[in-house]
Amino acid sequence: ITSLGTHLTLDMGGAIRFGPDLEWVSSNTDYATDGGEPIKKVAAAIAEYLPMIQAKDLAPGYTGIRPKLQLPGGAFRDFVIKEESDAGFPGFVNLVGIESPGLTSSLAIAQMVDRLLH
Repeated sequence: ITSLGTHLTLDMGGAIRFGPDLEWVSSNTDYATDGGEPIKKVAAAIAEYLPMIQAKDLAPGYTGIRPKLQLPGGAFRDFVIKEESDAGFPGFVNLVGIESPGLTSSLAIAQMVDRLLH
């Protein structure tokens, strides 16, 4: 699995969801799900903790596009915080590529945005 690891979540209906998984796509409008090989990879990761779960027990849930700063197989790139006056958008702050550390860093990010704008 290419992602932040496999998480188990109970949804509001009481169903179990596993994920997230990451699949590189070439189009930012490609929301297709593939129940084949990706399901087998997810099942193998889940089986490390819950060996009774098999690929046949799983089905794709939903998809979304997560903007990434690095290319597939590329080195990690940290998030970008930039005020865009240079691009003709004064007062607009781009917050790009904020992934898992974003929640932990949210107060520091807010302070930085405040400094950029005031």
